[in-house]
Amino acid sequence: MRASRIVSTVALSMCVAGLVGGCAGGDGSGDAVRSVPRTAQARDDLLKSAQNELVRRCLTDREVEAPAPVTTSAAPQPAGGQRQFPYGIDDPAWAAEHGFGITAGSTGQSRPPTPKLDRKAAAEQQRLSDALFGTGRRELSTRTAAGLLVKANSDGCLAKAQRVLYGDQAAWFRTDVTVNNLTAAAHQRVTRDPAYRAALADWSRCIAPVHKAADPAELRGAWQRGARVLDARRATALQRRYAVAEARCVRRTGLAATGVRLERRYTAELRAQYADQLDDHRRLRERGLRYAVQHGL
Repeated sequence: MRASRIVSTVALSMCVAGLVGGCAGGDGSGDAVRSVPRTAQARDDLLKSAQNELVRRCLTDREVEAPAPVTTSAAPQPAGGQRQFPYGIDDPAWAAEHGFGITAGSTGQSRPPTPKLDRKAAAEQQRLSDALFGTGRRELSTRTAAGLLVKANSDGCLAKAQRVLYGDQAAWFRTDVTVNNLTAAAHQRVTRDPAYRAALADWSRCIAPVHKAADPAELRGAWQRGARVLDARRATALQRRYAVAEARCVRRTGLAATGVRLERRYTAELRAQYADQLDDHRRLRERGLRYAVQHGL
């Protein structure tokens, strides 16, 4: 999929994360009593492995060599049990131990250079990308609830796998993009809500004696800029100092509590607004699960 904006969607993560390197497949032998998994995680895993297997077969048919599995470096992983604080850290004790949850060495000081591909390797990579995601005009497009335009081709191996698995690639693309971006849309509405903006202004005034910042993201940026000229020990100490100050001010102003309360409201509104697409998405997933089981994927 080539999106006009980078949007986190299951359609993309399924393809890239497992990209065709050793996905388990089968011909269905010995699976006579196999049934659709009951748990949500097992269902997600089955759809992911089934799609990856269909993509692998498509690439083989097109005589395109799939890459060996590669471990890529993603964004810095949060420390301390993978905790998430979408509206600011609200746990001073956690902040005192983990800071912002950004691991040492992830401030950009020692980022390795991106290796340059020679002409042959670049051509092979382009051929793989074309086979996976398609070429030419992007026939499919939809807008997320947050207003971002996402486009995709319908002639690549990812599109073919989705067409086989779900029966209707256009419907799957449209509903999957919508459903998997509802959380982002709810978050966007929260950050624009007057009640949240008022709490954020209180937080900004609270944090000012430590460092002037309009929001927690700006405070992290200030730390990252300052950390570039500090050794690891002092950079860690500064991170924890800023993080503890953030958490205390979040607690004092109720910023995170306000965000969570509003997010529940906006999530419910969005789920009601997009109820038809949610129903279609569930129906297509059920179709994909049944197909995967029946064909031993």
